[in-house]
Amino acid sequence: HRDKKRDKEKVKEKEKAKEKERDQDKEKERNWDKEKEREQDKERHRDKDKEKDQEKEQHKDRERVRDKDRDRDRDKDREKNKEKEKEKDREKVDQNKEKYDVTKEGEKDREKIKDKEGDKDRREKGDKEKEKDEKKEQEREKERDDKKKKDKRSRTPPRSYSSSRRSRSSSR
Repeated sequence: HRDKKRDKEKVKEKEKAKEKERDQDKEKERNWDKEKEREQDKERHRDKDKEKDQEKEQHKDRERVRDKDRDRDRDKDREKNKEKEKEKDREKVDQNKEKYDVTKEGEKDREKIKDKEGDKDRREKGDKEKEKDEKKEQEREKERDDKKKKDKRSRTPPRSYSSSRRSRSSSR
């Protein structure tokens, strides 16, 4: 009877030991699963951090490019302004030179007229010679006027309202 009781107790102890072992295995498995999940979470966070860092770098790169573009545009504008100032200075010099030339030509014309009048007074020319002189004078004046017109045209082309608007809009 005692043997049976002992056997039953041993069997119960064995079952308890097996139960305990099973519980421990389950606990180990649960712990292992949790650990594995933690590792996966860490990996996900690392990936997210990498993505954020890449986005920050891209943003910084875009900012740098934008800054370079802005600087380049600013430099171009400065150059354009310098060119405009130089052009204005050239035009002023040309205008002053033109005024000087016109006044000199006027003086020469006056002297020629005086000389001609003096010549006429001294000796009278024939009608044919007078006509020739007048034609020559008219031709000279015409050439002078044509030259002035040509100089003006070559210096600055006329700008219409629409073309100036077009050039402004293309520079933007």
